[in-house]
Amino acid sequence: MGFNLPNGADISEEQLDIINLPTTKDWVIKGAPGTGKTVMAIYRAGQASQTSKGKPVLMLVYNNPLMNFLSTAVQGNYFKNVKIATYHRWLNDMYQEENWGAVPKVNKDDFLWDAIARRMATIGKKYSHIIIDEAQDFPIELLQILKRISDHMTCFIDPNQVIKTGNTDTCEAIKTLCVEAPYTLTRNFRNTKPIRDLSALYCLNGKPAPSDIPGKKPAIIKCSGGYDDQNAKMSKIINRNKEKSIGIIVNPSALNSTFNAMQNSLSDDVKVQMHKPQTHHRIDFDQPGVKILSYGTMKGLEFDVVLLPNFDQIKTQDDEVVDANRVYVAMSRSVSELYLFYWNERPSYNKIDTMTALTAHRDLLEWK
Repeated sequence: MGFNLPNGADISEEQLDIINLPTTKDWVIKGAPGTGKTVMAIYRAGQASQTSKGKPVLMLVYNNPLMNFLSTAVQGNYFKNVKIATYHRWLNDMYQEENWGAVPKVNKDDFLWDAIARRMATIGKKYSHIIIDEAQDFPIELLQILKRISDHMTCFIDPNQVIKTGNTDTCEAIKTLCVEAPYTLTRNFRNTKPIRDLSALYCLNGKPAPSDIPGKKPAIIKCSGGYDDQNAKMSKIINRNKEKSIGIIVNPSALNSTFNAMQNSLSDDVKVQMHKPQTHHRIDFDQPGVKILSYGTMKGLEFDVVLLPNFDQIKTQDDEVVDANRVYVAMSRSVSELYLFYWNERPSYNKIDTMTALTAHRDLLEWK
């Protein structure tokens, strides 16, 4: 289902403090997965819209799946004049609105930030407030541009969730964005304690926010019969959890094969969806069923049940920190049940060494 904002009774004191920070200043809020950063970002957008005096409020998120997931939340009078977008979509929209032509790029993935900055300098303070979720994944040049075109900003950030190489240094981002000391969210409201404790093995920069939510141990399942064996075991888990939200996270190259396998092996009453960039495959979060995403498009989302097939075969980014972060973020998408599937406990060439940490802490898992 789509995103539902929690009511006042479900908001903690520290979260309420964040929501009520003055919208007439710039803020940076640090928080681990499950601490409520995205919820706080949405509420901040609503607060800013109430004091914007007619100027637009912009909320930027990391990827299209998250934008689609949150789109139903930013509706109604409380969110009047609020736009939610990815930064790629926002840049394209801005250039179209201003009749500036195409957004200048070096290539399809890299922008000419100097040229963009010169263009943006002509629009002045366009926004009353800009809210950024996962600011560590935004280029520092873009953060500098956004600061110049907005009266004020609120940015949510987590150094342990950088999942692409070459992105913004978190300390540099805080220095660029913040005129006040960063706030830190300290409590995990999403993951059960067993899931939090397992994901903490891959958190290289400090410890993730603690959780006191009880739950069963994550399960790790050996697949000795190839992909057919793995698909059958995944289908069995999914079929007994039909009423729950279910996420499958895979290497980008495995999106099609996983999608086809689940469509063929699951019962007809289980809807299977996939997000694949640059294709027609998009996820409707108002529809129940299984959502298949890659390690590059999972950020900000959560599911009752998460399945990580080929856990010993996650492609490395040739960056130890980014590799660990990808595993950490993937595990922390799960609210209550986490299943890992593997073939071999030994590390493989060109793959993240995911298994060594698990075999050293076997008590954190249920081995099957």
